[in-house]
Amino acid sequence: QAVSARDRKRWRPSPGAGLRSTMRLSSLCVAGCAATSTSGSPVQKVIKLLDSLSSKITAEGDAEGRQYDKFVEWCEDNAKELQHEVAQAVSEVEDLNAAIEQADSGIETSNSRISDLSESIAEDEAELEKATKMREEERKAWASQDGELAETIDTLSNAISVLKRQLAAGLLQTNRDAVEKLQETLPVLLDGSMFAAHDTEQVKAFLQSSHSEANNGDASKTIIQVLDDMLEKAEGQRATATKAETEAKFNFEMVKQTLTQRGATQNKELVDVKKSLAAHSESKATATADLQAAQKDQASDQAALQSLQVDCMQTATDHEASVQGRSEELKALAAAKKIIQEKTGAADSRGFLLQLSTSTAEAEDTDNVMETVRILRGLGRKQGNMEISLLASKAANTVAQSSGADVFAKVKNLIEGMIAKLEEEALKEGKEKAYCDKEMKETEAKKAEHEEDLGTLDGKINKAESSIASLTDKIATLESELGNIASSQQEMDALRAEEHTEYAKSRDDYAQGVEGVQMAIKVLKEYYGQAFLQQPTVSTHSADGGAASGIIGLLEVAESDFSKLLAEVEADEKSAQTEYEQQTKENELSKTEKQTELKYKTKEKAETEKDLEELKADRDGEQSELDAVLDYYSGIKKRCIAKPEPYEERKRRREQEIEGLKQALDVLENETAF
Repeated sequence: QAVSARDRKRWRPSPGAGLRSTMRLSSLCVAGCAATSTSGSPVQKVIKLLDSLSSKITAEGDAEGRQYDKFVEWCEDNAKELQHEVAQAVSEVEDLNAAIEQADSGIETSNSRISDLSESIAEDEAELEKATKMREEERKAWASQDGELAETIDTLSNAISVLKRQLAAGLLQTNRDAVEKLQETLPVLLDGSMFAAHDTEQVKAFLQSSHSEANNGDASKTIIQVLDDMLEKAEGQRATATKAETEAKFNFEMVKQTLTQRGATQNKELVDVKKSLAAHSESKATATADLQAAQKDQASDQAALQSLQVDCMQTATDHEASVQGRSEELKALAAAKKIIQEKTGAADSRGFLLQLSTSTAEAEDTDNVMETVRILRGLGRKQGNMEISLLASKAANTVAQSSGADVFAKVKNLIEGMIAKLEEEALKEGKEKAYCDKEMKETEAKKAEHEEDLGTLDGKINKAESSIASLTDKIATLESELGNIASSQQEMDALRAEEHTEYAKSRDDYAQGVEGVQMAIKVLKEYYGQAFLQQPTVSTHSADGGAASGIIGLLEVAESDFSKLLAEVEADEKSAQTEYEQQTKENELSKTEKQTELKYKTKEKAETEKDLEELKADRDGEQSELDAVLDYYSGIKKRCIAKPEPYEERKRRREQEIEGLKQALDVLENETAF
């Protein structure tokens, strides 16, 4: 708690009390001795007055000492409390500054990551849009081509069917309508660039000759073979195009799935990073508000502590001067008593001191000097300067112990000595002030520079540590995901091998069953087929064709079932294999991506750790330099700041004191001249 002005006034001792008593004694000694020259022994009365005043001054000193001891204890208690509060405020400010630096680092990292994620998401969306557009164009091109090929295949199949039926009938001209239809459709088909020129020319020649009766079966067979070749080529082209379309579709779906999954992951991370950014911003705002309050408290506590130190040191200085003045006053009183006792013992019995009542001129001179003493005493009280008050006391003692011109010379020397002393102190303090201003300014500039550098380094260190922690988590996550992919692929491989083994066994069983049924049907048909052609003429044993037909029918049903099961097994195997290959490709793609990311994250972490070590080394060096500056700063503050009062106030007060002393000197010199 700061010391109030009222408390300081209450606790500050009154060092001028003894001096005022001395002034009263001096006046009393001059005027009283003359007034009582005819009544009793004035010397004895003076000695009693000296003893009484000494006792009073000693009692006042004891009371002031007790007050000062209490005041010192109060100063120490309040100083400890304020120093503790200042230390707490400084620690809180440092913690809040560190929290703000950490929040700034988190904000910078979050903003950087948000920018990277936003850019990556935009690139993936653009890539997906481009791939989707390209896929749609490929699909439309394939659909158009597939439609044309399907129409071509239908046309060729119909043509072959018509020609085969006519050839089987033995006469091509029997169905002129069918031939004319072929003549209408095939030329359109043959105009394309799909088939070889030789084949198209043969078909065109055949169609032209079909109008002639000379067209024979051999020509029809040749054309049918040509059309079969053309049909096979068209079907092959269609199959190739369909396969290419399937692969393109599969590749697109893989790319789409990869981009979609990556986009979902990045969008989720983007949401988390934005939440983290909001949290860091909120933390910074809270810490900034707390920092302002803490800095305000710190400034208030430091101001209160400085005010307390100034007040306590001023009171200590006043008390020291008071003790010194009281001691000198007591010594002067004791010396005066001793001189009176030693020098006036014999004269006292002879009534020597009665001459004082007739020394009117000397008393008037003493009154002139006492006017100067009163001016000095007033100046000492006004300025609170114990040395001037002490000077007044010495001048009064000089009046009491000297006479004539010797009094003026001694008092003048005292005043001139005090003026010279004050002027010398002013010169020294002016030089000290200039030195302190220069050193304080330069030291505070160095201190601020090192503290700023330390703050920057702390921010970079916090950012690096945060980045390393984040990279460590990401690396651990990537390693875990790679392990999961490897484990999943291993399980898939084992399951696929088991499924394939089961498929191979089932396929062989069903194929063997189909083969066995087909062989049985063949044997039965070969035997019973002859029986169907040879009808018995006598009542002898003959093959039972009716029963055989039933058995063969059952075998054909069994063959159909086995064939169907075989086809289903093969279809399941094909589907399982396709799914396995697709998942394997996805795993390989994901594995490659994660391995690449792991490689760069590991490299980035190593580089960041290296940078962190360098930053810490730089910070240690910077801290050492700051510690040296702070040590010097502490010493210069003790020398330049821990003063009873500010330099400007001391300068103003000293100028007033010098001016007052010169005025007192002028009064003394003027009176002397007069």
